[in-house]
Amino acid sequence: MLDLTETFKSFPVLETERLRLREIVPQDAADVFAIFSDPAVVAGHGRPPFTEMDEAHELIAWYAAAFQEKQAVRWAITRLGEDKLLGTSGFHHIAARHHRAEIGYELASAEWRQGIMSEAVRCVVQFGLAQMGFHRIEANVDPDNTASANLLRKVGFTEDGYLRERFYDNGRFVDDWFFSILATEINQIK
Repeated sequence: MLDLTETFKSFPVLETERLRLREIVPQDAADVFAIFSDPAVVAGHGRPPFTEMDEAHELIAWYAAAFQEKQAVRWAITRLGEDKLLGTSGFHHIAARHHRAEIGYELASAEWRQGIMSEAVRCVVQFGLAQMGFHRIEANVDPDNTASANLLRKVGFTEDGYLRERFYDNGRFVDDWFFSILATEINQIK
């Protein structure tokens, strides 16, 4: 079984050329609400946009509890030198026994098409493979979300295939598009 003790000892802070990834804290609630209440951002997430600020507080509390339970790690994406949350990225559905996790991410729509999410996801994936010791990182994408699929390919993920009508999302059944990257492919991360 994968030993994640060091990762979950204290929340890891990551930095890239332009970004700082840090723990999501209660003071981020307004930014979390703004992101998760945007229908364009949460399309394909399997839940409707937030309508109440309490939903943002509940999500932040879930992230904190999941980290304490070694079930998930979710970073706030900020610009270096600024502390405003632009989006989030991280791992959930961590299966330490199988050395794998699922990655998720979302970014405020005002920040789209600036390379922020590809930079953040690249950093998170490298940390997961090199530091956390995952062998496989998976991503599930709504087939209508070609931008997300393109981001994954850009970072180095490979398309694994479709699962037909896997989710019931806002009144309809939707397929799930699977992608993955393996530890043996870490040199392919672009």
